[in-house]
Amino acid sequence: MSAASFIQSIASRRTIYKLSPELPNGVTIDKVQNFVETLVREIPTALNSQSTRAVILTGNSHKLAWDNVVKAMPSASAKMRPESARDEAFGTIVFMTDVKTIEKLQEEYSAIAHVFPTHSDTSNGAAQITAWAALEQLGLGCHLQHYNPMIKEALQFDIPQEWNVVAQLVFGSVREAPTEKTYINNPVKIYA
Repeated sequence: MSAASFIQSIASRRTIYKLSPELPNGVTIDKVQNFVETLVREIPTALNSQSTRAVILTGNSHKLAWDNVVKAMPSASAKMRPESARDEAFGTIVFMTDVKTIEKLQEEYSAIAHVFPTHSDTSNGAAQITAWAALEQLGLGCHLQHYNPMIKEALQFDIPQEWNVVAQLVFGSVREAPTEKTYINNPVKIYA
């Protein structure tokens, strides 16, 4: 992959809310899992700590997690996005951070202990954006959500309690293209 095609894959990544609960032709959940595993493994982390974790929810697990969010929302308008995620998407990648990994680094490197949560968040964010761009390249639509406490509460699996939920990447087939992207003027200056 050239640098230009890598940049194009990031630039073409879009927030797409109009999804349908299926995968595009030729895309399997195993392929999605393989991409996510690879990205979580390969994204750089502070001192190679590898604190990012992820699980993929589909089917009933996906619906139950989002139903938990819907029930927690205080109004009909607040329920709209989680209802859409529950009913119109194929699945959700839940990104988490292993708190024990961060605490171990903080003990080993006490002089800089305060930096490790931020570094972990940065790595987790890198995993989210690269997974999003990769799924977009597979023909999937995605949107990133942050209903962290309600999603964590709904994870009734063998997920360790010390894994904190950071974000949810909701995905499915694209039902409707997004509107045109707009940009702010944000130049990057060079100082020599």
